[in-house]
Amino acid sequence: MHFSKLFRVKAGKLERVLAWMETLATGRREEAIATFNYENVTREVVTLFEGEDGSYYLIGLNEAREPYRTGDPDVQINQEHAAFKKECLDPISKKGRVLLDLRADE
Repeated sequence: MHFSKLFRVKAGKLERVLAWMETLATGRREEAIATFNYENVTREVVTLFEGEDGSYYLIGLNEAREPYRTGDPDVQINQEHAAFKKECLDPISKKGRVLLDLRADE
């Protein structure tokens, strides 16, 4: 199962977004990956781009086993991530789906 969601970065929050993503990718990577088992997630990719309107947008792409579950609210990193999203991101879509995912055989 693949799914995605689109967010607009709130005004003045780009540096905070970049810093949090760097934190998740480096210093707290293992802690973040440890949440995958509870959520049934196997992969998470976040892409940043600048829109024609000058705003910044994030697309979060996930691969998950059924059934997907949102993060455990009792886990510290999930609490911090929820606060980050509230502070920095405006959701502008409902859950999307990946229509094309081509991969070359290795």
